[in-house]
Amino acid sequence: MGPSSDQIERQIVQMRGSMESKIVELRERGERQVRRATRTALIVAGASAALGVAVVGAFVIYRLTRPMTAGERARRLVPGDVPRGLRRVARLRDRVPPMRLYVGDRQVGEEAPTTRWERIAVRAAQAAGTAGAGAIASRLIAGLGQAARGRAQR
Repeated sequence: MGPSSDQIERQIVQMRGSMESKIVELRERGERQVRRATRTALIVAGASAALGVAVVGAFVIYRLTRPMTAGERARRLVPGDVPRGLRRVARLRDRVPPMRLYVGDRQVGEEAPTTRWERIAVRAAQAAGTAGAGAIASRLIAGLGQAARGRAQR
């Protein structure tokens, strides 16, 4: 004959006890994994947000420090729904007639470009001329002063 009902009940109670401890252990293990996964997800989300802010900030700084090109200015002025052909026509600038500007008898912009050494030589000559003129003027004034004193003594 088979096992008695008492024996079957004892085996069921033993099985429940061993299963209960395994279920508690599995539940605790699952909770630890959920906490670990949550922490990892928060770290990844924070790093992604920081990276996104850095990229956006770098782009904003790049756009603010870089001057706008002529094409970008034209695109801002012309609406997006204007056909391409009309956009090309709109991009053409009004032609300004050639103009010449004269200061004295010299045309502005037509002088030959001077080198750094030429400019230094011109400045040195100006300084020497100014110093010489100052020396001559001071001697003339001193001489006139002595002549005036000599006349006053006679």
